[in-house]
Amino acid sequence: MPYEIVVGLEVHAQLLTRSKMFCSCSADYAGAPPNIHVCLGCLGMPGTLPVINEKAVKYTVMTALALNCTIPEYTKFDRKNYFYPDVMKGYQITQ
Repeated sequence: MPYEIVVGLEVHAQLLTRSKMFCSCSADYAGAPPNIHVCLGCLGMPGTLPVINEKAVKYTVMTALALNCTIPEYTKFDRKNYFYPDVMKGYQITQ
């Protein structure tokens, strides 16, 4: 039986935006005291929902076009639940 090798990449990038990906808190963390740029959305408090950073999406699409990538017409984000003591809100948003 022949097998097809499928390789997936998880790529992390830091975009030059003023705010974070899923809230309006400042992304200028260099030299800032710990936990200074946080809000209820960052902390994942009950009843809060993430709001996507429009500029970050534009930058991501521009990068994909520059790399000649295929951009799907539809994409969605999910919450990945973790039960680690260092992830206080208990989930991570992933695409």
